[in-house]
Amino acid sequence: ASHIHGQPYNDPQETPDQQIELRDHANTTTGQLQKGDVLAVKIFHTDTGVDIITIAAIAFDETDREYSISLESFQPRLTPWPITLELRKRDGTKFRATTELSYLPIPGGPQSFSRIDSLRNALQVRTEEGPYWQTIFPYTFYVSGAWLAGSPDNLKKLSSLGYYILHIVPSGDGIGYDLDQLDAWFDEAEAIGLWIMLDMRWTYQNRDYVRTQVERYKRRKNMLLWYTADEPDGHGDPLDAPSKAYAFIKSLDPYHPISLCLNCQNYHFQEYSAGADIILADVYPIGTNTEFSNKYQ
Repeated sequence: ASHIHGQPYNDPQETPDQQIELRDHANTTTGQLQKGDVLAVKIFHTDTGVDIITIAAIAFDETDREYSISLESFQPRLTPWPITLELRKRDGTKFRATTELSYLPIPGGPQSFSRIDSLRNALQVRTEEGPYWQTIFPYTFYVSGAWLAGSPDNLKKLSSLGYYILHIVPSGDGIGYDLDQLDAWFDEAEAIGLWIMLDMRWTYQNRDYVRTQVERYKRRKNMLLWYTADEPDGHGDPLDAPSKAYAFIKSLDPYHPISLCLNCQNYHFQEYSAGADIILADVYPIGTNTEFSNKYQ
C-alpha cells in the first residue's frame, strides 16, 4: 500500500468555511489551505529530485480531474520507489507529502497478479496469459471446509450468486489447512472462475508455515490475496505480529495484497492496521447483538 505522510484534510466542498492546515513530512513548513486557493503541483522522485509530473495550476477543491504520469523515469524493481508531492501557493508557501510507488518486474512462469484500485474501491486482477486487468468487486463471506466438502455443487452455488472470491476458513484446531485438500479446492475454484483469499489466521505468526503456504500458492492462477490476522485486537495478538507477517510475506510475494480483519472500535488500531494493505470488518447484520457480550458481561 502507499502510506502518505501528511496531515489529512476534509473535503472543502463539504466544509467551505473551514481552513485546512497541512504540514510537510519534515514539519518545516506550515500554513493554511482553503477553498479557492490555486496551487502549482509537482510530483518528483524523493531520492533524486527528478520531476515526474508538474501541473501549473489546479484549484485546491478540485476533485474530478485525473492526471496521467509517465513511468519512463522508473525501472521495475521489488522495492517501492519513494516519491514526493509538493503543493505551492502563489505566495510561495509549500506543502509536501511523501508516498511510495510500486513498479514490479513481471516474473516468469505461471503467475497471477492483483492490485488495489483505490479510485474505484475495487481489486484488479490478471494472469500471466492475459494482457488486461479485470476489475472485481471484492466482497464475499467466510466459507467452512465442511460446507465445501458437503456437496461438489456448493462451489458452483457460490459462483452462481455472483461472488468472485472464495475465502475458506481453516480448521478450528489451530493447525491451518490440509494443504492437499486446499490444492483440490484451488483447482475446482479456478475451473469456475473463483479467486482465492487464503486465510492464515491460525498460522500467520509461524514463519515456517507462512513460507510453506506462500511458496506453494503465490503462483496459482486464481490466487487473489493473503489474509493474515483475524481480529487480532480481540484475541490480544502481539501488536507487531501483523506487521512482521506483512513484511515477511511481501519479501516472498509482492504481487498480491495482504488483508486482515479487526474487531474492536479502536483498540490499538494503528499498530494492528499497519500490517495490511486492506483492513476488513466483520459485518453481522442478522440476529446479532453487537453491543453486548455474554462472555464479558
